[in-house]
Amino acid sequence: MAVFVFDLIIVANNRQLDLMRGFVGAFTRTREFSKIQIIPFGCEPYELRSRVEGLALLNSINEKSPVLNESDFLVGWLGGTYGWFDLNSVVAALSDAFAQNQQIKLVFFGVSEENQVMLLSNLPESLQSQIVFLPWVPFMERFKYWAAFDISLVWGGQGYENDYASRTRNFDCLSLGLPIIQNEDDEWGRRLEKHGAGIVTTQQRLSTDLLHISQDSKALELLKNNMVQLAPEFYWDEFAKTLINSVQRVKTGGIRRLFGVLALLTLLPALLLFFVYELVNQRSVREKS
Repeated sequence: MAVFVFDLIIVANNRQLDLMRGFVGAFTRTREFSKIQIIPFGCEPYELRSRVEGLALLNSINEKSPVLNESDFLVGWLGGTYGWFDLNSVVAALSDAFAQNQQIKLVFFGVSEENQVMLLSNLPESLQSQIVFLPWVPFMERFKYWAAFDISLVWGGQGYENDYASRTRNFDCLSLGLPIIQNEDDEWGRRLEKHGAGIVTTQQRLSTDLLHISQDSKALELLKNNMVQLAPEFYWDEFAKTLINSVQRVKTGGIRRLFGVLALLTLLPALLLFFVYELVNQRSVREKS
């Protein structure tokens, strides 16, 4: 019903565009396709930040792990550690790179004790010190901490979520000029390969590719420079310009909007019933356990 209520529907990439067109087509065929526009997420303007200061900040919150040094090659995992990322397989795949270059350190934030144990179990004990677990950093100060990283690891488990997602942490990497190493997806993989701003690899090649870039400072610097060159087209002011231009091209009529609002209101009782049922069901499960 959103197509009747809103003047503009924003999606992040072509896969999301196709998905939304499929929803809309069931009600309006192709009539409302012009309302759906690809406007990717934005980023803050690139600013050169101190790696030394970033290292000091990371070490200031590092309570359990070895001190991070300037000679370390730091790989940042900048988001959560949710199940669909299949991080157990990713960590296991990195064991060869860890073994051949002990300066490689993979840094996670905000991982529970239980998940820390699970992730470490995928490595031999001799390599486990190369996984570093830190608490979450203040969101507004994240770039100061993340300036310590040499590359960002971004990974999605194989499946539809990985195809349709738009990886918002990658936009933070644009603000940092931080290269990305990731598996293939429908949006960022193509972008990184086209602009030479990162490495798109597979789980089988991940260890080899990471080891190579950790030992090739010139190649890494080229990736960083290309990331900086890519960033301006995604600055928030460019996002705003595109948004304004798109809004000016489309407008929903009053009668159609009224129809959409009324249709949406008819769904609210069903949604309320669903949430109440789920709440009662979860409470019942907890009581039984």
